[in-house]
Amino acid sequence: MDDLGALRNYPGSPFLPSDSEILLDSPEHEDIDMSSTTESISSTLPDASNSENASIPSSDNQAATKAHTSNDATTTSKGRKRKSWVWDHFDKNDDKNDPRAKCNYCAKSLACPSTSGTSCLSNHLSRCKLYPYNVDKTQATLAFTPAPKCNEVGIENFLANWKFDQEECRKWLARMVIVDELSFNFVEHEGFRSFCRVMQPRFLVPSRRTIGRDCYNIYKEEMDTLKKVFKKLSSRICLTTDTWTSIQNMSYMCLTAHFIDDDWKLHKRIISFCPIAGHSGEIIGMAVERCLLNWGIDKVFTITVDNASSNDTCIRYLKRRLNSWKGSVLQGDYLHMRCVAHILNLVVKDGLSELDDSIVRIRNAVKYVRSSPSREQKFNNCVEKEKIESKNHVCLDVETRWNSTYMMIEAALKFQKAFDLLEVTDNKYVSELLMKKGVPTSEDWEYARSLLPFLKVFYDTTLSFSRSLHVTSNEYMKKIFGLGLMINSKVESDDPSLKEMALKMKAKYEKYWANIDNINVFLFIAVILDPRCKLEYVNCLIDNFYYDKDTTNKLKEKVNKVLESLFQFYGASQLSQSVEKSGEQQLVDLSLESDLQDVAQYADFMFKKQKIDQDSLDSKSELDKYLNDAREISQSSFDLLGWWKSNASKYRILSLIAKDVLAMPVSTVASESAFSTGGRVLDSFRSALTPRLVEALICAQNWLRSSIQHIYLDSILEQLESISIESSCVTDDHPLCTIDD
Repeated sequence: MDDLGALRNYPGSPFLPSDSEILLDSPEHEDIDMSSTTESISSTLPDASNSENASIPSSDNQAATKAHTSNDATTTSKGRKRKSWVWDHFDKNDDKNDPRAKCNYCAKSLACPSTSGTSCLSNHLSRCKLYPYNVDKTQATLAFTPAPKCNEVGIENFLANWKFDQEECRKWLARMVIVDELSFNFVEHEGFRSFCRVMQPRFLVPSRRTIGRDCYNIYKEEMDTLKKVFKKLSSRICLTTDTWTSIQNMSYMCLTAHFIDDDWKLHKRIISFCPIAGHSGEIIGMAVERCLLNWGIDKVFTITVDNASSNDTCIRYLKRRLNSWKGSVLQGDYLHMRCVAHILNLVVKDGLSELDDSIVRIRNAVKYVRSSPSREQKFNNCVEKEKIESKNHVCLDVETRWNSTYMMIEAALKFQKAFDLLEVTDNKYVSELLMKKGVPTSEDWEYARSLLPFLKVFYDTTLSFSRSLHVTSNEYMKKIFGLGLMINSKVESDDPSLKEMALKMKAKYEKYWANIDNINVFLFIAVILDPRCKLEYVNCLIDNFYYDKDTTNKLKEKVNKVLESLFQFYGASQLSQSVEKSGEQQLVDLSLESDLQDVAQYADFMFKKQKIDQDSLDSKSELDKYLNDAREISQSSFDLLGWWKSNASKYRILSLIAKDVLAMPVSTVASESAFSTGGRVLDSFRSALTPRLVEALICAQNWLRSSIQHIYLDSILEQLESISIESSCVTDDHPLCTIDD
């Protein structure tokens, strides 16, 4: 018998799987690669005493090994050698008529006729509770386990019972593959399997196909959990969507849901990452509709999309569908939300369409330095000589992306002295740049320094609007109007280049925000529902931004009308819900002509009806009370959602409006960031993944990183997003796919 066979037959061996563990020949796990497991058993045998997880203590293990090897030659009374190792643990009597063996540990007597072998003795040892080398599979060990705490401390370890569970280990291995964007064949890498052999020899590492199925099962489980959350959600859902083309030349659509839960925490969840047949508005609209039906979502507040013309058709299609489901607000007139990041991108790109020669010369200087390693080394020598202490490096911009131009200027200004020294020490630098626009002069650097604060305002504003786990709708109009006032001030600049740039920006800016018909009024409502601002703040913004009196009055009237309509809509919704819950609907339908069996019923009906009418009148005064109450002091640490959580009982209807309005995302970055993940999941080495599995991996990663269990806790782990400012359904009939990554 080889070493592996002997080890498997050795009772109490830490490598002998229990009944609860996966059987090696189980059809359910036929794809588990046992070659590495065999290697792990053989390679671990000599070092079993060194493993922390080994079930046999070091001294006992050595004794057992000696018993197994040196005492193999135990002799009988006649001098014949007993070859089986089990006789080291049993005493046999000399009765030939009834041969029996007594266990050295539990003293149990077992029949051992010479014709039946020693299997029954070996089986007894594997079950004997007093046998010191047996592992109690139900015995837990103490271990430090991380657990989330509901306070600012975050994660802390606590002492808890732990026992090995093959299925639980497989589950968390699949979660690791999803969250860390690992390939499925990672589990077959030699280094990972060696690590598992040392960490826990009893863990059977699954194959890539098994781990692929485990990942998809986690996706289905998390989807069911999230569906239950949506079903119980009292607020409406805001959506963002965008499209992307993969390395497979397939078009994908990402749909992200944004909502505020009953604990007044803002969340985002990717609910679809599916392929679409094209980028037309109707195709996108129908894909969104299929997704909403699949999730059981019929109450949608707004849909944020980029500025593509096809999205107008998409919104019109979805507006008709949501109105038919009776899931829109105010007939869906304000369903369409344009992505502010894309609009700001268009504004700045128009202003930088014809850059001043100063910026062109700085760009050429940076391009020269970055063109070869030797040139970059010369530049680094100049940096050292000038004693410039900066961890940044000069970066070359992409001419079609204004934010990269801003970052190029910002980095280059820190190394101005190094560029000046390079002009003196490197003749080739001067000669090559003279063939173009020339080397940067001191006037060029001064112009870039004056332009930088102007571009920084746009850059910082775009980043602030791109946060998906912070409320941004209340800041939208304040920052946009502030940008408009800043552009107007630059129009009066004495610098002709700066003035020309500001004029181009102003023309594009007014196309979107000067026309009040293009503005979503819900953005003004978000400012009103900020207790630091309220209605008088909005009126001040309108008065100082629009100089035309008629336009000003028209916009103010429109804002007031929408505010009143929203209040009535949510008030009627809450009233109908309270009536249905209290069972008073039948009483409302009663009339004087009803056949009342008890005259007291009519008195009860009149009282309850009067009470409902009175509550309705009181709710109307709720809006006036909020608007007339003193505004909160504006502080950077002010918690807007926390304020509404504390005052929800005071403003019952307004809190319902605030829960939906403040959840509105003003940019599509939440959906665009998923494309960065998609690019990593569908790289050139994993292009064989089917769309169905791609969706499972991307959605599950988003859900696991912001776990559902945190929805109702006080702290939420914010996902780190890769923000792409410039970037512009599969059914169950599809097979899961063959995973050959």
